[in-house]
Amino acid sequence: MNRKVLKIATGLNAAFSLCVFCFGSALLLGQHEPAESEFIGVDTSKLMAQPDADEIMGVEFAFPHLRFTRPVDLTNAADGTNRVFVVEQEGRIQVFPNDEKVTESKVFLDLHQSVSREHNEEGLLGLAFHPKYRQNGEFFVFYSVTPRGSVISRFRVSQDDPNQADPATEEKLLEFPRPYGNHNGGSIKFGPDGFLYISVGDGGLANDPHENGQNLETLLGSILRIDVDRKDAGKNYAIPKDNPFVQRGGKAQAEIWAYGLRNPWRIAFDRLSGTLWAGDVGQDRFEEVNVIVRGGNYGWNLREGKHPRDLKSPRDSREEFVDPAFEYPRSEGKSITGGLAYRGKRLPNLNGAYVYADFISGNIWALQWDDKKATANRKLAHTSLLISSFGEDEAGEIYFTAFDGKIHRFQTPDKRGQINEFPKTLSATGLFRSVKDHIPAAGLIPYDVNVQLWSDGAKKERFLALPQNASVVFKEQDNWEFPVGTVIVKTFFLHTDTANPEKMRRLETRLWLQNPRGWEGYTYLWNDEQTEANLLADWPLQKEYQIKTPHGPVKREWYFPSRSDCQACHTHNVGFVLGLNTRQLNRLENVADAKENQIEKFKRLKLFTQPFLKSAAKLESYPDWDNKLASLESRARAYLDVNCALCHSPGGFGTAGGSKANLDFHNSFEKAFAVPPQSAPDAKRWITPGHPEDSQLIQRMKSRNPKDQMPPLATQQPDREALDVLELWIKGMTNQ
Repeated sequence: MNRKVLKIATGLNAAFSLCVFCFGSALLLGQHEPAESEFIGVDTSKLMAQPDADEIMGVEFAFPHLRFTRPVDLTNAADGTNRVFVVEQEGRIQVFPNDEKVTESKVFLDLHQSVSREHNEEGLLGLAFHPKYRQNGEFFVFYSVTPRGSVISRFRVSQDDPNQADPATEEKLLEFPRPYGNHNGGSIKFGPDGFLYISVGDGGLANDPHENGQNLETLLGSILRIDVDRKDAGKNYAIPKDNPFVQRGGKAQAEIWAYGLRNPWRIAFDRLSGTLWAGDVGQDRFEEVNVIVRGGNYGWNLREGKHPRDLKSPRDSREEFVDPAFEYPRSEGKSITGGLAYRGKRLPNLNGAYVYADFISGNIWALQWDDKKATANRKLAHTSLLISSFGEDEAGEIYFTAFDGKIHRFQTPDKRGQINEFPKTLSATGLFRSVKDHIPAAGLIPYDVNVQLWSDGAKKERFLALPQNASVVFKEQDNWEFPVGTVIVKTFFLHTDTANPEKMRRLETRLWLQNPRGWEGYTYLWNDEQTEANLLADWPLQKEYQIKTPHGPVKREWYFPSRSDCQACHTHNVGFVLGLNTRQLNRLENVADAKENQIEKFKRLKLFTQPFLKSAAKLESYPDWDNKLASLESRARAYLDVNCALCHSPGGFGTAGGSKANLDFHNSFEKAFAVPPQSAPDAKRWITPGHPEDSQLIQRMKSRNPKDQMPPLATQQPDREALDVLELWIKGMTNQ
């Protein structure tokens, strides 16, 4: 089948689009079968296993009959009742018995009318029960309020119902303003000394613009320590005498226990050793696991991890900074979720390990610590979950919450069962009848898209494999839903001779598949002989290739993503699947010298769960990017939807820093760009009508500075053709 080169390019936030290279041109890439006459199921069972399975732990639902709304904390009251409490970000605390057969939970406290949820990171964020809760019935919460600020309050349980708090007993202990909506911290825990510890972020936006991290005159960017059983003059709490900055005098905040933190998302005490752990979310390069010590300065915003943010600044390497216990780069994840030290009995192989995760990649690790240094960091699981917190029950057994609404736990070894080997070569997957000739196996359905996700000009060839008796849930505007066993296959090609467009080499074949664990991505690297592709380990790889040009050879670099990188683009916000939706597939495809609409083909093959009567002509569609007669606005908005909206839309990661730009195709222009960019709120607007040179959208797309380029990861080249379209579109705008 002849497939033309799709020339599409970058976008504001292809949300970490991960590929590289090629300079368009048409080419016969593979020998495809004639038009499919019927659906043929594909055996994808080999791909349901996972690499390194002997080292990976299984994950299961701890309470399969319960579901929560954006759970962000889980804890217990340590009162002998063996109950579990779950904090929902919207403002409610749920309680239920610690029984995997439980079918319902009860609202313990409802604060949703008091809690601010204006920003994606705001809400009810923390819960801690008093060490003497059995006697005094006191517990404490951390939540966001309007005007923008944070509150730590004391409540008491109802005298009549142990599963019901008394909202009338609220006593606000501490309240402080915040300049922005993100970086709230929000974790509260009682230490073995009986004092309450509170994690507070730096106040928000990027780069700590108010330099709160190194400022002892603000509570922001710190771990606080207060005494809730006494009251100092003018306060509803007392400051412990041995807090490190009590004697500092001046404007230093005596509540501070440690500082120099960006966004300490989840803190926890080791119930055996008393060690205080914190996960601190990084900005551009590193995520941190910290052991918090009295008076410690953890370096933000002068450092990120162990590394100076400005290599030219000697201030960034001051000896007083406390190094993280462990750090990991952005190839492993992009937003740490702090965990806890395991001290239960169910999983003896984890005894003493600090278990933590990454919110974006879904990776979970176990860090071994000998009180001085990390001695090991083992990956426990790779999930597609947005893991928001870890917690433990009264017995010290570990659980974790995720934004799928479920409470999860690790499987015990006896539940693992027989582990199949994951295919280490592309041949072993069974997806190709001939790997050497790139001929797909029977049942693989070729497809094309109207608008590509920018990959530095790479040519791509795509196939869909569905298991026997499987079907797809069709939705006209929303994301299609795919069954377990689905495999999406995409091979990337690089032009090696600019004067000969038919001369190309295969770089990689990526598999994006849904298994019982969720959606996962795997990359197979093609060998130099172009006869086989081998599975890459879960670590990114960069290779140089030589391109022949009329002016001599040119080296080009290609970035092969890690499995964790895949989660950056394939986000929950787009249903984890890119390209396979109505707007993209509603197009004619060349099949065996005949033209057929791809939606009609899917209908003919009976791939959808329910038949629908609408013809493809009546369904929405992006314009074909190569159709120069299509309007500039339709092409521009389609491009931004494909390349940017996966992050820049409600609930997307591109809104985390304060930007509310909603680039969804169905959102109006005025609403899409009604707010300033997150990192430069007082600078240029996203779009200045008539003036592309003054539009942040254009500047960020042109930049390849890692701090502000869009897409923010891996692309080496701006998308010149898309920039031309977008600049012409903006030039033609009247002031709006």
